[in-house]
Amino acid sequence: MERFSELLMDHFQDPQHRGAIPNASCIGSGNMQGHPPYVTIYLSIDNQIVKAAGFEAQSCGVTIACGSILTELVEGMSPKQCQMLATMDIAMALGGIPPDKLHCADVVIQALHDAVDNWMCPSGVDDVKRNPPADP
Repeated sequence: MERFSELLMDHFQDPQHRGAIPNASCIGSGNMQGHPPYVTIYLSIDNQIVKAAGFEAQSCGVTIACGSILTELVEGMSPKQCQMLATMDIAMALGGIPPDKLHCADVVIQALHDAVDNWMCPSGVDDVKRNPPADP
């Protein structure tokens, strides 16, 4: 049995929607208590629908694949539907993720939920201060 599904490998080797979205409606970040992997999710929301999504990841191939599939899943969803997405939704969409790599999907979901929270309740608090990115 292969460790990674063909779909996961496809999303790692050719990630979709990688990069920031100019004029994003909201941005969210995720990490493991200040440690890698680091993920940033960008959403463009219009009329309560995600019109575009992008991501940046400083991490392994599984995290990149999770970010890629997430951006495909959320386009066309409402922010409320995005909040309902969970780690296992990402794992299932990729045809499975090894148990020792589920934290990669956790961080991507954390970044998505942070983006939606920032869109729903703008606080004026800089996301980067709450979830600092990796040092360059």
